[in-house]
Amino acid sequence: MPAGKADSDQEKLFKIELLTIQQVADWAKVSPKTIYRWIETGQIPVVKFGNRTYRIPAGAVIEQLRRAGYDQLMEPSDHE
Repeated sequence: MPAGKADSDQEKLFKIELLTIQQVADWAKVSPKTIYRWIETGQIPVVKFGNRTYRIPAGAVIEQLRRAGYDQLMEPSDHE
């Protein structure tokens, strides 16, 4: 059964969408420097490839935006 679990874990890893610093900055409408600050302060996890290449899991971006109050924008409005 461990082989099945390993395959399941591997499938989960391949489904994780990784975003660049610029993609996250564009999506959050902030500067890339803000994203680097989030990384430095541990507000958002990062996967580091080499010395200067970072990727951020899309799910982590969503969680950061929720903590920052963006989730209120996604809730249905009572004004409709």
